[in-house]
Amino acid sequence: MGSIPHVVEDCLGILQVYSDGSIFRLSDDQIDFHNFPIKDDGSVIWKDIIYNNQNKDGKDSLYLRLYKPKCMAKKQLPIIYFFHGGGFCVGSRVWPNCHSCCIRLSSELEALVIAPDYSLAPEYRLPAAMDDAFTSIKWLQDLAIGFM
Repeated sequence: MGSIPHVVEDCLGILQVYSDGSIFRLSDDQIDFHNFPIKDDGSVIWKDIIYNNQNKDGKDSLYLRLYKPKCMAKKQLPIIYFFHGGGFCVGSRVWPNCHSCCIRLSSELEALVIAPDYSLAPEYRLPAAMDDAFTSIKWLQDLAIGFM
């Protein structure tokens, strides 16, 4: 009979790896973000969008957050894609550290910033995260073709 699985890695309680290889991860709504203030001086407008695209694993929605400097209404802007860190198993575009970083990038670089979420392990195995990243870039390409 095997031993009871125990925690071998603990990342601030957000992600725990057990001795049997199983993983526990808090969902975004279970994490208390009150200790992580968002740095927003009002110079950037942002909005969340949902791109509905039936992809091969059956997941049909991709969530993105778009950021644009307020003062750049008529000017063409460079585009920066911001793929959050987290080793493809934690993180989100809505986390305060990612959100604050995207606000700063958009404001200081005078750029449109696109921050997509992507499928996280262990629920979605690689290359699901890369497929989502590619889908988000394809979404932008399809929009650009529509303007030409």
